[in-house]
Amino acid sequence: MKDIVILKIWSHKLPILAAVATMIGVFLWPSIPLGGVTKWLNFFYYYSPQNILYLFVAILSGLYAGVYVYNKKVVACCSIESRKVATTGSIVGILLGACPACIPVLAFFLPLSVTIVLSRISLLFLILSIGIMLFAIYRMNGFRKV
Repeated sequence: MKDIVILKIWSHKLPILAAVATMIGVFLWPSIPLGGVTKWLNFFYYYSPQNILYLFVAILSGLYAGVYVYNKKVVACCSIESRKVATTGSIVGILLGACPACIPVLAFFLPLSVTIVLSRISLLFLILSIGIMLFAIYRMNGFRKV
C-alpha cells in the first residue's frame, strides 16, 4: 500500500514541503480578501457543506503539488502533462467554489443576475473542482504503484 505515489511523496522532504505549503496557501487564501484569518475561520466554521469540500480542494491541491514535485525532482520518470488541468481545477474550486469574498469581487465585473447564479451553484463548482483535481492526480500517476 505504501508503494502508491501519493503516499510515497511523504517520504521525501521537497514534495512534503510543496504539498504542505500548497495546502496551507489554498486553505488560507480566503483570509486575504476577508481581512483576517479569524474572519475566515469563523466563516469556514459556519458555512456548510462547502467548508468540508473546500478542505478537500485544499488537500487535493497540496497532493497534486507534492506529486508534481515528486515526479519532476525526485523520480524524473513520468511525463507531466496535466499541469494546466490541475491548475484550472484549483482556481475554479477556490474562486468560484468557496471563497466568500470572490463572488462579491466578481459582482463588480459581472451583472447581478450572473453573480447570484454563481453564488447559488458554488457547491457544483466545488464538486467539479474536486473531480478535476482527482483526474489530474490520476493523470500524473498519483494512484499507481511505484
